[in-house]
Amino acid sequence: MAPRPAGEIAAQLSRDVLVERALAIADAEGLAAVTIRRLAQELGVTPMALYWHVSDKDDLLAAMGDRLFGGLPPDTDPALAWQEQLRDLVVALTTALRSHPNVAALAAPRVLQNDEGRCLTEAALALLRTAGFPVAQAAEIARHMLRTAISLVIEQVPNEPSHDPAQRGEDIRVKRLALRGLPPERFPHLVEAADALADCADEDAYYRFGVDLLIAGVTMYAPTSHAQQATGAR
Repeated sequence: MAPRPAGEIAAQLSRDVLVERALAIADAEGLAAVTIRRLAQELGVTPMALYWHVSDKDDLLAAMGDRLFGGLPPDTDPALAWQEQLRDLVVALTTALRSHPNVAALAAPRVLQNDEGRCLTEAALALLRTAGFPVAQAAEIARHMLRTAISLVIEQVPNEPSHDPAQRGEDIRVKRLALRGLPPERFPHLVEAADALADCADEDAYYRFGVDLLIAGVTMYAPTSHAQQATGAR
């Protein structure tokens, strides 16, 4: 097949197309690989053709951050205790970020800049206010909720993303050996935990435990009458 004319490709460009391709590049190679020039090359157009849809790279990154909130917030069962509904919000957020872990850090500055992020925050604040938290404390908890979700995802992203299982296995092996080789008289617990620290054997359990810690902490600070609603929580 003959290649499509550049004009035809350019006519099919949109902000959504640019964001999707930019996310694909970031997923495969990391956020640093996303540039206007690289994106233009991927799409077979000149960089100038992209500026009809994004004003500059910062605008592109902002759009990528906004995309992370797509589909949020989830519907929660109003019959559940507020802690369980809050848990559902956090799980939905971490799940969304896990779909594009290399760009998870872009979520923080965009959470209140798009409707989905604002609706997620509104839902969290509504639950926290219902639980009896004062406005300022509810806002602080909502802020920590976002940061915790982002941190959980970023913590699982290697410094140099690689989809090569052999390379990932080698990186884990080197990390494990480095920890095991520490002086046991100085770092007995690090040596003991070398296997667990070198690799996350069960990512789903890792995220589940991280969310559990967050919800447990929030519950601990809730007014007593509302905290008691945690009975029967997971």
